[in-house]
Amino acid sequence: MPTLTIDNKEINVDPGTTVIEAADRLGIFIPRFCYHPGLSAVGSCRMCMVEVEKIPKLQTACTTPVVDGMVVHTDTEAVREARKSVLEFLLINHPLDCPICDKAGECLLQDYYMEYARYTSRYRETRWKKRKVHILGPTIVMDEERCVLCSRCVRFFQEVTGKQQLGIFERGADSVLSTFPGEILEDPYCGNIVDLCPVGALTDRDFRFRQRVWMLRQGDSVCPYCARGCNLIIDYNLESDIQINDRRVYRFRPRFNPEINGYWICDRGRYAHRFLDDERRLREPLLREGKRLIPAGWERILKRVGYRIREVLDAFGPGGMGVILLPSVTTGTARWVRRLFVDHLGVTRVGLGGSVDPEATEDTILLRRDRFPNRRGLAAAGFPDQDPGSATEAILKGWAAGEIKLLYIVGDDLPRFFEETPSLRIPPAGGILILQKSMEGPEDAFARMLLPTAMPAETTGSFVNFEGKEQSFPAVLPPLGESLPGEVILERLSLLLGLKRPVTPLDEGAGSEEVG
Repeated sequence: MPTLTIDNKEINVDPGTTVIEAADRLGIFIPRFCYHPGLSAVGSCRMCMVEVEKIPKLQTACTTPVVDGMVVHTDTEAVREARKSVLEFLLINHPLDCPICDKAGECLLQDYYMEYARYTSRYRETRWKKRKVHILGPTIVMDEERCVLCSRCVRFFQEVTGKQQLGIFERGADSVLSTFPGEILEDPYCGNIVDLCPVGALTDRDFRFRQRVWMLRQGDSVCPYCARGCNLIIDYNLESDIQINDRRVYRFRPRFNPEINGYWICDRGRYAHRFLDDERRLREPLLREGKRLIPAGWERILKRVGYRIREVLDAFGPGGMGVILLPSVTTGTARWVRRLFVDHLGVTRVGLGGSVDPEATEDTILLRRDRFPNRRGLAAAGFPDQDPGSATEAILKGWAAGEIKLLYIVGDDLPRFFEETPSLRIPPAGGILILQKSMEGPEDAFARMLLPTAMPAETTGSFVNFEGKEQSFPAVLPPLGESLPGEVILERLSLLLGLKRPVTPLDEGAGSEEVG
């Protein structure tokens, strides 16, 4: 293993490691535009130039492999002057858009200018003008004047998705990033190029002009919209922070995890942030009185739920009640379902709803055909592996035939959120339907009680992905309206139904390893 010294710090690295990788491991940041650890290195921006002893010229740290005994300096006068010159070149035609640019506050060009290049411009000629607000596709806007031609986006499509979506056309000062003639940028991973862009050239049409990044808070979470379980950063405002804008959540971004999603997320998960503030969210408990669902406080509605459950069990026994548990719930919620309905009340008709649509889109990058995040978490909670359609189908047939007098459904049917084929269709029947979920649905028309549930970003919990990796996540946001985490709802209900034995802490993350 080669040993080298960077800024008087020594490190051993694997053969083939580059200088910039070694510096990152030491915590020494070398500026970069074109370099990204998830892509190939091309050394085109020249911003990562460093001084290597015994080599007369400055070298690009992203393409220079280390050798044993190498001594590198990253902050000499020559290095700083080279970086200043690169920035001066890039800023010749760069527009003064910082006050209106979405990237302001997280722009590398801004940061490097303040560090290396605070100067009075020597450029007196007319700046080049290129296309602004150039729509590349349904989600991406291009500003050609801001582009520094780092080629990160081009390499992303070439190396990650395997599709040639973007290219750099023309030559010299006329060079421009664009789609191929007549093509539209449509790819299920397009949003990643906005994260990759080091400046404000590629912006997200959903986030554009919505909020300043320095006004946003950040929280770590796990994507609940397929069995992969990609790691996320949630950019949000608390309700107390909102003055002009009325959104809580502004965007999801990928959080690096080499074992799950690497540096990327798919657009399906990225734009699912909209569901957290969707107008279809259930914000308060609802109880049917006649033909109408009316608001009811938690104390009143849980007493009514408990009364109805006792009534059915006393009259028809455990066979008169059915429970459907969807794999959209956390492992903690699944444990509560097991503890309350199976172990305490003796319910035997329990179905693990949420079948996998064999026609659903799947790819070899991240997206899974199984749209539920926690199918294996249900097994970890004590539910035996079963065909998700068999027991659930039997329960729904018994419900439609009137054999099941009370049907309790826990969890959201996530494919319905995306207007895909629903995995669960509940037929109308004369029994008592109780729904514990977060979003409105067609079955609400004949439901007796609706218990609004917090979404994963609003609760502490864990998911077990399709590879068996358990990931814990914290509550990033407070629950919307009067909704509550699923564990809390079931704990309160269990107390009303006489479950007196000791229970485990609600923080299901205790003792489990957080991935990422």
